Formats: sequence, structure tokens, C-alpha cells
Amino acid sequence: MSTCGDVLEHFQPYDYANQYNSRVPQTTTQQKPPIVQPMYSEMPTDMIDDAMRRGSNSDDEENLTPAQSRRKAQNRQAQRAFRERKERHVKELEAKLAELEKNTGDLAQENERLKLKLAKAATENEILKATSGHSSRGGSEPLANTGPMKYTPTDFYTEVLYAHENKVPSHRIVLGDKGERLLAAGLVDVGIISEMLKGAAKCDGQGPVFDESVILDAIEKSVAAGSDELL
Repeated sequence: MSTCGDVLEHFQPYDYANQYNSRVPQTTTQQKPPIVQPMYSEMPTDMIDDAMRRGSNSDDEENLTPAQSRRKAQNRQAQRAFRERKERHVKELEAKLAELEKNTGDLAQENERLKLKLAKAATENEILKATSGHSSRGGSEPLANTGPMKYTPTDFYTEVLYAHENKVPSHRIVLGDKGERLLAAGLVDVGIISEMLKGAAKCDGQGPVFDESVILDAIEKSVAAGSDELL
């Protein structure tokens, strides 16, 4: 009995299940390839948003009606026109800004030029003031221009006859028709005896003259009348 027991202990039972499974071909399950997700982490944020928006828009457009598609196209066109207007406006503002900066530079240069011109004029004015003050202190009264120390009859006649039509000097008459000397106004006091000499004046070519006898007679008459102002 001990011998049989030892044999049973060493006896390994036959595994029918494993034997069966080993004979049945094992079917391998086919694994699907992993879905490759876009590597958004390596793209900029704005590009990621744009890509996701395009993807969602493409899905939405497939479900839109024709009317909705037209409205969406019109909206895109309006947005494009708005962007173009904004870009033109920005360019116009940039051009105006550049022009204003240029004008500002030109005005600054003109201002500097005027400042230099004003400073130059002020300097010249100060020099003129200093020069005029020095000359006035040196001689307060200007020297009179006496001219040439000689008498020229032609110069005298030129000044006397300036306002007359006949500018030719006339010969001076010194004797009257009776052979008497002709006395000018400088030799008698016409202010006192002018009334007595009215009607007796003669012209010698340059002014009134009187017969000596007439003047003497007027003087005698004035003296006889009691007027001694000429004495």
C-alpha cells in the first residue's frame, strides 16, 4: 500500500482544460491604431484658436441652410470691408502724422532762423545806439556849413529869379529920367512916408524905386508936418 501511495503522490493528473486550450487556436484581437491628435501644444495660441474655429465652422456650415450660408457669407464680406476701411483709415492717420511731424520740423527751423535774425538786428541796434551816443557827446552842435567865402552874382540872381518866368538878369537902373539917383527901400523909411510915395514908385527891372527928389520932398513934407521919426 505504501508503494501505491508513493506512486499516486508522484502521479500528476492530466490537465484536460489546458490540453484543450492548447489545441484550440487562440484568436488575437485586432487593435485599432491610436488616433493621432494634432500637436496643438507646439503651435501659437492664436493659430490654435484659428484652427479650432475653422474646424467648428466647417462642421457648422455643413448643417446650415442656404439662407444661413448666404447671411454668413454676407457677414464675412462686411467684416472684410470693415477691416479694409480701418486699414485705410490707419494709413491716412499715419500719413497725416508724418506730414505734421514734417511741418513741425520746418516750423522749428523757421523759428530758429527768425531768432537768429532778431538777435542780429538787436545787436546792430545796440551798435548804432552806442555809435550815435558817442558822436553826440563828441560834438553836441553841428558845424555850420559856411560855404565858399566869395560872392557870385549869378548865384544870387538864380535864387532871386527862381519863381519868375524871365530868369535872365536885368541891368540895374541907378539914375532916373531926370538924371537923379534912384533910392531903394533900404535908404528910406517907407513905413512912415509910404502914403506920400504912393503913385511915385518906378521899376528899375528888379523892384520899386523912387526919384530922389520925390523922396526928399516926402521927407521934407513929413518934417514940415511935424514928424521927426526919421531924424
